[in-house]
Amino acid sequence: MQASRVPPFHRVHVDFSLSSFDDVYTPTSEPIQWKYHTPAEEISLGPACWLWDYLRRSKQRGFLLPLSGGVDSSAVACIVYSMCRLVCQAVNSGNEDVLNDVREIVGDASYLPRMPQELCRHLLTTCYMATENSSHETRERARMLSEQIGSYHLTPNIDAAVKAVIGIFTMVTGKVPQFRVHGGSGPENLALQNVQARIRMVVAYLFAQLSLWTRGLAGGLLVLSSANVDESLRGYLTKYDCSSADINPIGGISKTDLRGFIQYCIDSFQLTALTSILSAPPTAELEPLTDGQVSQTDEDDMGMTYQELSVYGKLRKVVKTGPYSMFCKLLLLWREISPRQVAERVKHFFRMYSINRHKMTTLTPSYHAESYSPDDNRFDLRPFLYNAAWTWQFRCIDEQVSCLEDCKKGALCEEVD
Repeated sequence: MQASRVPPFHRVHVDFSLSSFDDVYTPTSEPIQWKYHTPAEEISLGPACWLWDYLRRSKQRGFLLPLSGGVDSSAVACIVYSMCRLVCQAVNSGNEDVLNDVREIVGDASYLPRMPQELCRHLLTTCYMATENSSHETRERARMLSEQIGSYHLTPNIDAAVKAVIGIFTMVTGKVPQFRVHGGSGPENLALQNVQARIRMVVAYLFAQLSLWTRGLAGGLLVLSSANVDESLRGYLTKYDCSSADINPIGGISKTDLRGFIQYCIDSFQLTALTSILSAPPTAELEPLTDGQVSQTDEDDMGMTYQELSVYGKLRKVVKTGPYSMFCKLLLLWREISPRQVAERVKHFFRMYSINRHKMTTLTPSYHAESYSPDDNRFDLRPFLYNAAWTWQFRCIDEQVSCLEDCKKGALCEEVD
């Protein structure tokens, strides 16, 4: 009735039509079927396109990647390989713009990429920087992956550089630092690990600038970082080591998703070398080997598993929880362990998160596609450091743990009575 009382709109007659008079038989379009990519597919596409765009805009000749034989650096290598696959597909489909970009990058006006491995040979140099603490297994994993993706592979040994730097320290102080397994203290052990890590960064940049020159080619390479979002948030990296580079394609991706991406590359790209990389325990290989075998693992060093670290990261960065609210959420999520154990794990994470906040301000520019990111908003002038003691928050957690334990004791007493 309301509609019948509304005055009609004034009609304006115009001398044109949007369709013909006999379009009654014109077929209507079918509903669009949306394609939703899995996280692994997104990693293979998004960062790969980002790398290509950055490479062609920067006018560099390719990338140099410190390839350790672990999941993170192998994932970066696979992203570059995926980029080469996408470029070859675009060229084969007749995309002249992409072909012109390829020819400009490689410096050959007649070059025609046909296979991803062939293009990867031009665009990616991988570098396994060995020390006396490196295992034969990781060296072989890096070599096999390099062969399968087609990268130009280098295997320099950096022991001489490490010993030279330590020698300078010894000459000045008269002291010889030792690893913990050789009787050294914690600070000695950490310093000796960090020397190796930082020298790898220096060597990576040296080879990025001069390795093409040694092959009679012009130009330089962009150094790629392989620090994932979880390790960055925890601060499990050496400041100014190989986490410091020109760009980082996995800076916003969790370790859990990277492992899924590695499995995707095994299945979709037939990169069988990744199978052993996926099954091996993550290790920095910065401490001496035990009977030729790796005794150091990342999870032991961090004091938490990567699975736990991914949970902490998402609660901190996506849900925006602090210590107490994270503790409350994990009480429900981790019911298989006691409240006191949950409290200790939460407090350990926030201590490490706090004392390593300074590392966030020097992270390599990364590919970020979601809110789960270690980005410190460096344009923000507020203090970036937190009080690592978290006095008020940790006290609230302890009080809640005591309350829960008292309630549990009371319930047990009632059952006994």
